[in-house]
Formats: sequence, C-alpha cells, structure tokens
Amino acid sequence: MNVRPPTPEGLKPKDLIGVPWRLAFALQEAGWYLRDDCIWHKPNAQPESVKDRPTRAHEYVFLFSKSEKYYYDSSAVRGPNDRQLRTVWDINTEPSKHAHEAMFPTKLVETCLALTSRPGDVILDPFLGSGTARVTALKLRRRFVGVELNPEYAQEAEQRLNGAIIRDRSKASSSAGPKPPPNSASPPTSRPAGVSGSSCR
Repeated sequence: MNVRPPTPEGLKPKDLIGVPWRLAFALQEAGWYLRDDCIWHKPNAQPESVKDRPTRAHEYVFLFSKSEKYYYDSSAVRGPNDRQLRTVWDINTEPSKHAHEAMFPTKLVETCLALTSRPGDVILDPFLGSGTARVTALKLRRRFVGVELNPEYAQEAEQRLNGAIIRDRSKASSSAGPKPPPNSASPPTSRPAGVSGSSCR
C-alpha cells in the first residue's frame, strides 16, 4: 500500500486502533459480562513487512455472557496433561480456497462452541462469511442461524453446508451412529438473501 488510510478522529498516525477492546468495553457498557479474554496464537502467522514493531501473530477471543450464571463446559476442551484450558490457544491458520479472505480455522470455532453450548442449542453468527461456524455447528450437532450481507459469501456458505450434510449422512449410513433428522437435509430457500438458517442437528 503506497497511501496510508485516513487516521480515525482522536488517534495519531500509526496508532493501534484497538478495535477488539473498544468493542469489548462497549459491550460491557451495554450490560454484557466480559468474563475472559483469550489469545488465539497463530504458530504459522504470515510475515509482515513492518520494521518498527513486532509481527502480529495473535487475535483476541472474548468470552461474554448476558448474566452472572451461564453455561460453560470446562470438560469439553482440555489443555495439555488434561489441565484446565488456559487463555492462550495455539491454533494454526488454515489455507482456504474460498472467496472469504479472513476465515477462522475450524479448530478455533470448535473450541468456542464446545465450551459454551450443548448439542441442540442454537448458534447465532451475525457475520456468516464462508460458513465455518455453520459447518462446525453441524458437526457438533448444534442448530444454527447466520447473517451475511455479501451474496457471494452467503452462496458459498450454503454450498459448504450442503457438502457437509452429504458427508455427514454418508458417515451416518455407514455406521451405527445417529442420523441427522430430515429437516436438516435441505437448507431453507424462503429466507431473505442475507439471512441463513439451518437445523444442523
């Protein structure tokens, strides 16, 4: 990039904006409980061309709740030597052939869903993207609602889910495990273009 983007009001050129923490504090003020900040460490992070700061190799994952009491299954994901999961998660990024350029790795989404939801619970993703959360919800037997404004991403997410359902049914038919119910076989067609939903059981 030869031209630096405009500096947001109130910041100096080259200031770190700190969007994740600004959002976290705004949600706190709106009544949410900020319970933890986890670090997604990327062992295979891409190099950067900057020479005046370290290369960024992490992102934040915040644990929020709407009340003091909430569901959290500490046995669902364990750390090394079966210890309580720590707040730094070493998870590699994954190569992608999809149009979306900022896909989360499946293991990261799986960790979040396994810790904070039960089979049959409804997962809401307001930024569906290419559908990683949706496919992971299907795998973990969660129901799912996703919202996506970009028609290309929404179509891609639908195609990914169709492929995941076919693979899931193929596994179920070749084993004694439970099969998904009929209502998860066909993604809905009557929803608005930017809204996606499925049973995912």
